[in-house]
Amino acid sequence: MFLLNNVVINDDESRAKDSDDSEIDFSSPLQEHGSVERLSNVFSGGNRLREYMTASLPRLRILDNLPIRKIDQETARMTFSEYFEHVPYQRKHKENVISVLQKREIRSSQNHVQSPAKKVSNLYGKSQCFYTRSLSAAKMGSCDRPFLNPLSFSGITLVGESKSFRPRQFEYHPSNSSLMVFGTLDGEIVAVNHENGKIVSYIPSLGAMNSVLGLCLLKKYPSKLIAGSDNGSLKLYDIHHMRSVETCICGGAGSVSFDEFDQLTSVHVNSTDELFLASGYSRDVALYDISSGKCLQVLTNMHREHINVMKFAKPSVFAASSFDQDVKMWDLRQKPISPCYSSSSSRGNVMVCFSPDDHYLLVSAVDNEVRQLLAVDGRLHLNFEIASTGSSQNYTRSYYMNGRDYIISGSCDEHVVRICCAQTGRRLRDISLEAYYATRVGLLSDVKISTVVGSLCIWVKDEEDLGVLCLCNL
Repeated sequence: MFLLNNVVINDDESRAKDSDDSEIDFSSPLQEHGSVERLSNVFSGGNRLREYMTASLPRLRILDNLPIRKIDQETARMTFSEYFEHVPYQRKHKENVISVLQKREIRSSQNHVQSPAKKVSNLYGKSQCFYTRSLSAAKMGSCDRPFLNPLSFSGITLVGESKSFRPRQFEYHPSNSSLMVFGTLDGEIVAVNHENGKIVSYIPSLGAMNSVLGLCLLKKYPSKLIAGSDNGSLKLYDIHHMRSVETCICGGAGSVSFDEFDQLTSVHVNSTDELFLASGYSRDVALYDISSGKCLQVLTNMHREHINVMKFAKPSVFAASSFDQDVKMWDLRQKPISPCYSSSSSRGNVMVCFSPDDHYLLVSAVDNEVRQLLAVDGRLHLNFEIASTGSSQNYTRSYYMNGRDYIISGSCDEHVVRICCAQTGRRLRDISLEAYYATRVGLLSDVKISTVVGSLCIWVKDEEDLGVLCLCNL
């Protein structure tokens, strides 16, 4: 037997070929964080950390100088199954990627020679989505820890001079998963291919330097985007007319200006690319027509405090979240006198977003209060019960990933990003950002095949409090 940070493991049994925990390795996190207690920073298990480790290491004998009895192991397994997922999509065992691919190809070849009736029977429960999820689970199960690396664009030469960027806001291209657009603290907008690290197009800050706080790419015309700055400036840009890195030519015809919106913080375009909303440090929301460039209406006093984020669902329906602790659903087809419904959090709301099918509403309030509501009437569907820190400045943001199978959540005072099942709330994985602090998280998903095993882009702050874009391979 050997002792490691108050953890006793039966060494002889752990060498057994049929060891249940042969694929689980806790040595790296233990060595890196120095003690079992520090693991709570990675798993955020709180008082469930002991159960988590007991269930994950079935041959564990002593933890924190306390013996682990059979009843402790049974309790730990029950706790683990209730609050955690070992492998995505509730898979009980880790799968091999090659094995999943072989099963898919064998079934595909069999279906070509079977009768239609038998083919339908065989395909039940074995759709392309089934195999995509199986591949996701197998890939993620094969990785002990995700790989995090900064996306560095420093040293880029533009117009004969070296250029570095300070990212602030980013959005992914809706149809090309390798492209993303980010705005900087200096008012620049940059389109990049994050897979090869090359800048596709670039537009410099015009006039006074102002931070880009709002970005939204159009759905039907994804080469176009709406950008808003903290000075109230609102513009429509076309990536194809932005400055090329190779030619350093900037087409002036690629932008359209809209009426300014003071103290702007957020913009969002509806599903038909006809309208967009702007909000900021006020209780009002402005509605714009994209084709004419005009402000159609200013919706006043929609909340008791300023509105952080508003998101469109269907062409005329949108949700708004505010620090007044309310999330309200509005319909532009009705007079904006009263909302369709309102749902309250116990703390100020930082953001809100719809699931890709508009079935759910994901609400993130200060200090890890994350809830999922039914979009139709605002009823509570799931509370993710993420442990709070007690900080009133711990601003939390959450997004859907892999369709609406999982959600990902990060807060500005913590160096961990959490992935939870959107149907059960169980924790799948906590990603430690170590020296960085997550302040904005967003998901990179392939539009045609969106998988949990992919790349996650995170905007973090470094030691000098500057924005850095990091790419995390799960």
